[in-house]
Amino acid sequence: MEDPNAQQQGAAFPAPPYYFQRYTQPNLALLEKTKSDPTNPDLTTALDALTFPILALEPPPPIKRGICWMFGRPWPVQDTLATLAEQGIEQLYPKGEIDRVKELKRLNHSAIFNFLDLVHVLSTSPGEFATKVDHIRVIFINMHHILNEYRPHQARETLRLMMNDQLNRKRQETAALRKTCADLRKQLAGLKALDQDRLVVPAGATASDNNQDVDMAPATPAPSTTGATKEAGESGVAVGGSTSVTNKNAEAMNRMMQLCDTIE
Repeated sequence: MEDPNAQQQGAAFPAPPYYFQRYTQPNLALLEKTKSDPTNPDLTTALDALTFPILALEPPPPIKRGICWMFGRPWPVQDTLATLAEQGIEQLYPKGEIDRVKELKRLNHSAIFNFLDLVHVLSTSPGEFATKVDHIRVIFINMHHILNEYRPHQARETLRLMMNDQLNRKRQETAALRKTCADLRKQLAGLKALDQDRLVVPAGATASDNNQDVDMAPATPAPSTTGATKEAGESGVAVGGSTSVTNKNAEAMNRMMQLCDTIE
């Protein structure tokens, strides 16, 4: 009978392993109790009822060496590039330090020549095509192996570009925030100066339209305090309680200034 685990390893989208059904809430609670008090006699009955040891629910230790299976293929735990000799492939370029660009060009020329030979073999003796196809396959595997040696360098450069992009974006956002805070400070300074220059006119005084002099003659009493306050607010003249309003405005401006300092 064929091993079901072997079928799962060869599947593109394998199903969860059979033991995932063990991870129920009662079993996990029992595991926690066993770990906290392993000598508790009340747990014996619950542990005996299980078809597997309770400590099997503990995750296994990380694999530090050997191979692991992923998508039906074995992968080394230490992710290193296997040599062509380890893969059972003939190496067509010299061992040791090489000029990869030069070797790739040479292998590319060899692939073209072997392809032309393959076309000639197919036209003259088609039965011998397998040898030429195998030669071309070995050439392409060698080219692919040389390119794979660039992968660590490519990963480092990609990470460097990503970090530079993040740094430039953060610098742009910081510059935009500082510009906004500077504009806000200018507006607050203008409002503060406007608030300090505002005249507080005594109750009952009126201003002349011609020379803007204040007429200190007693005015006709207003019908009500609410109406006077509303009229003063509409004319832009501060009366009754202007000091408290000014203080509140100053406090609000100071808070906004502190907010700008915090952002910067």
